[in-house]
Amino acid sequence: MAIKTMTLNPGDQPSKEEIEDIRTSAKRPVKYSKDAPKLTPKELSEFRPANPEYYKPRKELISLRLDAVLLDAFKSTGKGYQKRINEALWKGAKELGIIPPQ
Repeated sequence: MAIKTMTLNPGDQPSKEEIEDIRTSAKRPVKYSKDAPKLTPKELSEFRPANPEYYKPRKELISLRLDAVLLDAFKSTGKGYQKRINEALWKGAKELGIIPPQ
């Protein structure tokens, strides 16, 4: 099958035929080649955003119990305390070797 491309401008809606093409293309097997080899999990883990300035990691809403003293200490630092908690968790996870340094 030939490669099919389409361009949608903001506000455009794809036609029913285009939507069906998108749905069926996801079910076709990927064809790997010398120019497009299958990547190993290690190779995939090494991917980085082309422009880190625009990269926003996915955030997930969770319920987390923290010691009241710890939470109060972060809240006392003002607006953005949740971001600082996230940064502290990243730092701790890297130091423990749970995630690799980036």
